[in-house]
Amino acid sequence: MPKNKVFCTQLKGEQKFLRLFGESSKPYGLASGLVTLKSKESVGLHNTQNKEEALIILQGQAQVSYGKRSRIKVGKNCFVYIPPKTVHDLKNIGKGILQYVYLTACIK
Repeated sequence: MPKNKVFCTQLKGEQKFLRLFGESSKPYGLASGLVTLKSKESVGLHNTQNKEEALIILQGQAQVSYGKRSRIKVGKNCFVYIPPKTVHDLKNIGKGILQYVYLTACIK
């Protein structure tokens, strides 16, 4: 995607993961993607490391697991904040599709 230019990406849910912008492997900057999970599917346990993460639930119902045993249930139109150095997972607990946008930003 062009750097320092305004752009638009169509949000299509046919694939499990769609990078919207940025590179999550880079140690700096903002990155975002669209995730689509089928019923009972999970994104997988992962760590935010030195990044903050925001989740915007567009469709469906999810369970966000974090820490040793903490869980919250979220649904459409919910915003979830995951602080740095947090091990977490997101699972589709609904019968239909779960779709959400994530944003990550490195903190110093």
